[in-house]
Amino acid sequence: MRPKAMISQIGPLIMLAAGLAFALGAVATLDLGSFRRMGSGAFPLLVGGLLSVLAAIGLVQNLRAPMETSKADPIAVLGVVGGVASFAFFTPWLGVLPATAIAVFATGSAIPGFRWPLRIALAVGVAAGVWLIFVRGLGMPFVAIRGF
Repeated sequence: MRPKAMISQIGPLIMLAAGLAFALGAVATLDLGSFRRMGSGAFPLLVGGLLSVLAAIGLVQNLRAPMETSKADPIAVLGVVGGVASFAFFTPWLGVLPATAIAVFATGSAIPGFRWPLRIALAVGVAAGVWLIFVRGLGMPFVAIRGF
């Protein structure tokens, strides 16, 4: 296999390893519950399994026809890392909804040409979606906005 073809396998292999780690970690350490009453390990198991399946599909497709590799964009990497870090940092202080909005806004800042009004609208829309799905719909015990 050519070196460029091997480099294009790194992403799917990392995704496969992460998916398997989540799935196996959920099975080994968390309660899976039942279909009627899912335990704390059901969601990580499902997400890890889905990530593993999608990574395996990508790996097989990439073996058949290797993707073209390009240079990494450091601004995009900083945007994604900044979004994840800001969510982890601000959630305990502000609550899930403001932290989500800040994280989406920080990640969107790495996209060239993505105008400020659209960044703000996306951040507010994703935070509203998190509130509708997780807080209202599923009744997750999140602190939506600290102090309220």
